[in-house]
Amino acid sequence: MATAGMAYGERRFGVAYTARILLVVVLASVLAGIWLSQDDPSIAAHPTLFWISIGLCIAAILFWIALGKSALIISDSGVRRESLFGQQEMTWNQIAETRYQVVPINVYGHFGLIGILIAMSSKKSGRAHLTLELISQDRTKLKVTSNYNKADEAISAILSRILPPMVQNAKSKVQRGETVQFGGLGLSATAVTWKGNSIPVSEISGAELVRSNLQIKRRGKWLSAVSVRSNKIPDVLVFLEVLESLAPQIKSTGVDPLARVRI
Repeated sequence: MATAGMAYGERRFGVAYTARILLVVVLASVLAGIWLSQDDPSIAAHPTLFWISIGLCIAAILFWIALGKSALIISDSGVRRESLFGQQEMTWNQIAETRYQVVPINVYGHFGLIGILIAMSSKKSGRAHLTLELISQDRTKLKVTSNYNKADEAISAILSRILPPMVQNAKSKVQRGETVQFGGLGLSATAVTWKGNSIPVSEISGAELVRSNLQIKRRGKWLSAVSVRSNKIPDVLVFLEVLESLAPQIKSTGVDPLARVRI
């Protein structure tokens, strides 16, 4: 049900508590380290440090409140990001390109307690940090990340809206005999081209996002024919969906942002 200040047809995704929890942990660790490193950790001995600590705590509280006011809104007209500092909106017909990447949460395991908190914050989506970057015709960028609650649902909703026309446009070009470029990656009805090499579509045994990389396997080959960071390939999810339509040996997975990802 729509609430006051929210139009019908809108979905609102607030900021996840992860960032705020990290803020508290980092600030507490820094302040504890500073105070415990003093020969005399009493307040009376360090009045300046005391007031600096108070100031930092007040700043942290204000930042906590500011994050609570931030949100991502998906509506019939487009995507809007709101914060205390203003808002940024991108209509559906302004979106010209996407960049997508999944970073496994275990990457953050090296950061101890902070890494554990990130992992706790989030299902398969709880094991990965998602980033979908929307780019307009004038190269304005709007990012949707796992910093928002239910980010996988938000990204799915966006992809469901923008992917079908992008896929249809690319398929039409392929059907006319054109090679569609996705950055350095080319796709035609018969082959995928990458760094001067041509891989027949009929010989592709698999194409998926393996952690942060797009990987394409060629039948009979142990090493991947293509392995590149997925956010280096414009519209990588469009590429995968069109490739799946050309190569029946590759299983179609739809627009679920994590369906093609192997963590």
